[in-house]
Amino acid sequence: YRETSLVPECDSAIEDIVNECITSDITDRIVALDLRDVKLSDSIKNKMQDEFAHILSLMKFNQNSHEIFRKWYVDGRIYHHLVVNESNLKAGIQEIRPIDSAKIRKVKQVKKKKDPNTGVSLIEKVDAYYIFQDKPGNQYSGGVKMTLDSVSYCTSGLLDESRRRIVSYLHKAL
Repeated sequence: YRETSLVPECDSAIEDIVNECITSDITDRIVALDLRDVKLSDSIKNKMQDEFAHILSLMKFNQNSHEIFRKWYVDGRIYHHLVVNESNLKAGIQEIRPIDSAKIRKVKQVKKKKDPNTGVSLIEKVDAYYIFQDKPGNQYSGGVKMTLDSVSYCTSGLLDESRRRIVSYLHKAL
């Protein structure tokens, strides 16, 4: 989500789109988990519904849904830091903090070794993690290393021409 303002006409159009996309039903729910066709016991379905409601409350989804959707729609991706109590992992997620998508990137470090018989490079180990940098853009300065399971994300599913970068639904318009 870019803090810089788009052309005022675009801002207005984006707000119209966001307002059309985020609506509620007669019970004032914006989103719901439908498990009617899922073949699980009622107790498991109830636990899933409870956890879903808990996540929505941690995100303050009813209050922030328009802003959450707008960030995702403009950037094509949205990230959240999932905070847990390291000394009590069974307590689950304690807090969900939004992360600016321009300040986080996924890093994969591939350790290779050569096969002595064939000379072919073999992948020995892959380390994957996220780096959060308060000042985006500088790939070589320090940042905060975050484990894969401490970050949740959702992308638009759209890729640029090289199929390497995630773009938003507004990419062509921008």
